[in-house]
Amino acid sequence: MPKAKKFDELEVLKKAEEVFNKKGYNGTSMDDLVQATGLSRSSIYDTFGDKHGLFLKALGNYQDSQNSAMEGLLAKTDSYKKKIRTIFDYMINDIVTDKSRKGCMMVNANMELNYVDKEVAQMALTTMENMEQQFYTWIKEGQATGEISKKFPAKGLARNLYNNIMGLRVTGRNRPDYDTLREITKISLSLLDQ
Repeated sequence: MPKAKKFDELEVLKKAEEVFNKKGYNGTSMDDLVQATGLSRSSIYDTFGDKHGLFLKALGNYQDSQNSAMEGLLAKTDSYKKKIRTIFDYMINDIVTDKSRKGCMMVNANMELNYVDKEVAQMALTTMENMEQQFYTWIKEGQATGEISKKFPAKGLARNLYNNIMGLRVTGRNRPDYDTLREITKISLSLLDQ
């Protein structure tokens, strides 16, 4: 009979997330993870398989928590433009309040591992496709109601907005201030205007 776990797996994932996001996957050692999580190596291996398994679980947990936070904010408005604006505002706030400048774990993982780790590359691609699809849906519906301009095709506009979000993440590493990021966002979102 296997031993019962005597730890909170979500808490362990959050602690692992912090280490991986600060040091990167390759810069994080098992010793770092043991120290951060308070688990023994054998507990990490028994629960997650290996460092890579823990990383994938932590990355998935990070993405789930980001999605949950945004869903709560998005439920507050029916306006398609405001939903898109809410996503940008959420990202800006996340960037500016990140005093350690560690950035987005998904973006960091994608930049570090995309060409060498098929599972991370797939997670990043799925995240991109999901966000683009959500933008596309809102833009298409907003164009149908007249809230959003039809001067650009919905699919291209959705891809442009996603690209601008990623650009904000990168710019925010060097210039994490509201004025700069809001100025960029204002221009990006002006593409939605009639």
